Amino acid sequence: MVINERKKFKTGFLIGRFQPFHKGHLRLIKKSFDYIDELIIGIGSVGITDLDNFLSYDERKKMLKLVIEKERWKTKVKKIIPLKDFYNDRLWLDHSVDMAGKFDVVIGNNEWTNGIFERAGYKILRLGFYKRYLYEGVKIRKLMRLGKIWEDRVSEYLINIIKK
Repeated sequence: MVINERKKFKTGFLIGRFQPFHKGHLRLIKKSFDYIDELIIGIGSVGITDLDNFLSYDERKKMLKLVIEKERWKTKVKKIIPLKDFYNDRLWLDHSVDMAGKFDVVIGNNEWTNGIFERAGYKILRLGFYKRYLYEGVKIRKLMRLGKIWEDRVSEYLINIIKK
């Protein structure tokens, strides 16, 4: 089920890798609060380290906690949880749901993730990408590897965490 109207849900579940957390993620969360009262954030691909997953779970959680503090979302973000990768959609779904607990709607634009939840009967809230040509993890990571300017694509207060 796809939700497009501004219906209020109690709890939304948003999953991302946040490699790194960028302005597109920030806008997605801000927009989510038009539809939900509280948010559970799942940090995906925990335990994987490679070119696309260079930040640890702890580093990404630290970034998210700083975003939550700066944006004054402490009462809106219920919890941040680690999500492991499984090479079986059902195992991944069960793990994600067990870790998250109760939620009313899944929020996101990743069609693989949305498809898994949708096939299991969960409501999906697709809010669209924000300036995807700028705010996409793949592009930001490429700029970093090439030594080009990427800092303008993340919140200023996150730059030092990411650079470490």
